[in-house]
Amino acid sequence: MIVAVDIWKSYGDTPVLRGAAIALEKGVTCIRGPNGAGKTTLLKILALLERPDRGFVEAFGLKITAEGWDGARAKLAGRIAYVPQEPELYAVPLGSLLGLCGRREEALSWAKEFGLAPYLGRNAASLSPGLRRRAQLAIALACARDALLLDEPAAHLDEEGRELLATALSARKDLAIAYVEHGEEAARCDRAYALERGVLRLIY
Repeated sequence: MIVAVDIWKSYGDTPVLRGAAIALEKGVTCIRGPNGAGKTTLLKILALLERPDRGFVEAFGLKITAEGWDGARAKLAGRIAYVPQEPELYAVPLGSLLGLCGRREEALSWAKEFGLAPYLGRNAASLSPGLRRRAQLAIALACARDALLLDEPAAHLDEEGRELLATALSARKDLAIAYVEHGEEAARCDRAYALERGVLRLIY
């Protein structure tokens, strides 16, 4: 489980998060809100990629304050998989990326589930945004040990890709999954939050 308590974050004089509190349990937790609401910032804090100005995160029993951020991130390396908003990949054959976390066979299985078998020899960076997104998701689903954090993952997917994503997330209910979305998209949420102007509230 990942819990964030009283999270505040500003960029310069602009407040982005105002006392956000959230608990990620097993299953899919959706975080909804308009552009600029602070969704990506919150997700990066939950992924330990960005530190808050105030508040703390407790991840898998480890309490993490801003002062101990870097050390905690090293301790929890590999337990949290993060998929950013833009589907960027290295300019290497797609098949070579599937072993990034040492789980090549599992990643290959997910790649096939996402219809990527014909593209394994292709330059990953040259694939369409939708195919790059499918590849990112296949790798993350294989690599995630405890938590999977997704930043608008359906944005570059067609209808088939969104259905594949929803099916994949349903199959990984053993993970604590955070799904950031602009509206109601591909995720089948077990819990949902709304974030607007930095204020987070539970919907259900």
